[in-house]
Amino acid sequence: NTMKYIIFNWKSYLNFKETISLSKIISGIKKSKKFKIISAPNNFFHLALSKKFIKNTYASQNFDLDGRGASTGSLDISYLKENKTKYVIIGHSEMRSNHGETDEIVSIKLESSIDNKLIPIVCIGESLKIYKSNKTKKFLHNQISTIFKITRNYDHIIVAYEPLWSIGTGLTPNFSEINDICKYLSKILEKYTFKKINILYGGSVNL
Repeated sequence: NTMKYIIFNWKSYLNFKETISLSKIISGIKKSKKFKIISAPNNFFHLALSKKFIKNTYASQNFDLDGRGASTGSLDISYLKENKTKYVIIGHSEMRSNHGETDEIVSIKLESSIDNKLIPIVCIGESLKIYKSNKTKKFLHNQISTIFKITRNYDHIIVAYEPLWSIGTGLTPNFSEINDICKYLSKILEKYTFKKINILYGGSVNL
């Protein structure tokens, strides 16, 4: 009876009124021991939502490594901790493509998340070019070995496999492909020490 995680990354699609409406719907879903719903609304709305819908579980879409102080526009991880945000998405494909976030940066963010007692949702995944050249597993293996440390004892980590070629394109891997990759990730993650690890599939959903 493994807990299933359903993580909604709302990106920057919804305005505040729409965000409130969706949060209200989620707050009305009966809690279950079988699944956990985690909402990742636009970071700007977190403070208002966490006060209005206290039973909902939230993830931050990102945080910055600039630190507190003279870094205009940055979101320091200490603010997430202060706001009792429990989860944080790191290494999302859009952070990688739009802001140049590398696996090395993701590794630093992973350490920062753990140090601040947030549960990281680590995003990995290959491009269409890599997928078509049948190098997906080698690529994912390199990502894992760069992001995680053999010598580190990890607490709870969520790894989200999101193939870049299936995000917003209408293309999706079939179930056997997803299953095969998840089994492969389980295997290569065995050499690392986790108290708890969940592997999820992430892709686009139209509602």
